[in-house]
Amino acid sequence: MRAWAEPAADGFTVLRARSGEARLAGADRPATPIVGFDATSPGPVLRVRRGEELKVRLVNELGEPTALHWHGVRLRNAMDGAPPLTQAAVAPGASFDYRFVVPDAGTFWYRASFAPQQQRGLYGALVVAEAEAATDRDNVLVFADWPPDGGTPSRRFTVNGAPALDLPVRRNERLRLRFVNASRTQVMNARIDGHRAVVMALDGEPAEPFAARDSRIVLGPGNRADVFVDALGAPGSIAPIVFTQEGGDATLIRIVYDGGDAARPMPPGEAMSLPANPLPVRMNFSGALRVTLPIGEAPSPQSPLFTAARGRTVMMALDNRDAGEHVVHLHGHHFRLLDRLDDGWKPYWLDTIVVLRRQIARIAFVADNPGRWLIETQALGGSAAATTWFAVD
Repeated sequence: MRAWAEPAADGFTVLRARSGEARLAGADRPATPIVGFDATSPGPVLRVRRGEELKVRLVNELGEPTALHWHGVRLRNAMDGAPPLTQAAVAPGASFDYRFVVPDAGTFWYRASFAPQQQRGLYGALVVAEAEAATDRDNVLVFADWPPDGGTPSRRFTVNGAPALDLPVRRNERLRLRFVNASRTQVMNARIDGHRAVVMALDGEPAEPFAARDSRIVLGPGNRADVFVDALGAPGSIAPIVFTQEGGDATLIRIVYDGGDAARPMPPGEAMSLPANPLPVRMNFSGALRVTLPIGEAPSPQSPLFTAARGRTVMMALDNRDAGEHVVHLHGHHFRLLDRLDDGWKPYWLDTIVVLRRQIARIAFVADNPGRWLIETQALGGSAAATTWFAVD
């Protein structure tokens, strides 16, 4: 895991966007050109407690404009990092101060607002801590994919910028695995061998805890999952976390047990739900604004898809009219995935969703964050991307 970032004396954490190199295929393989923070990818893990102010100074040492989007954070609109809608892009040699209070505890991430820079490594994780730690070990695991280059003919996959890593544990410890899919076009599909995986949160928001089927964690681009794993293996044993990508399996992570004594005499008990974040308990469907987002058609960036009064429920049909799957990311808000008959919703919140080809996914959210907010769509496995926006008065 990348080290936690340390703020300076004025409380700002400085992130310097610059070009660099990374040995994505291993220490003994040729380096790959990247862009990153302090020339590394992923950038440092930012950490703050719920309700505290996060202060980050972006310094642009690239030869092109950039900006930072805080993926999944329900922050104030001016800090969302969506040029030109919410701010001007940060010019080469310039800097920009991001300051905002973080309302929700959970796993989030920051990334370049421009897709090519994100794909070349400009991103990192943001952890917003609860009042009390819920596990013995807390591991941030940032999954990414890299396009082929001259040294490697096929796409490569990394976790925390490495082709493989080990997670040391002691028997009877409880792990919190914070998975972040930082890929723009690839689904992350990971199986935790020999262990029960309990999903505690999705996209940063607590969920009703449930055991992942076959201990498999599947995340679309931009999605996150907080997973509790109890280390019940034998001392000295090793358990792989196997990632299935492009038709093949690869062990990118290993859970490696210490050969000594257990951390406690008995395994931890059943995991309790994480503390709730301040999201709406109810939504007024009878007075909802009903809109459709056509996916696969050219949007009109000059005008909003819709304008909603603050506090109004919005029910949106994500209508994928394309022959391929698309990922949709809603800025500034979290939504519920509705059941097909709109008579209920799934027991979790999301800010990003994959919509299958020729299918319609229906979501609902309360438009309670004023400003102009992007809706991003991106074709899985391809380059087709589009943005539209909506306004909350």
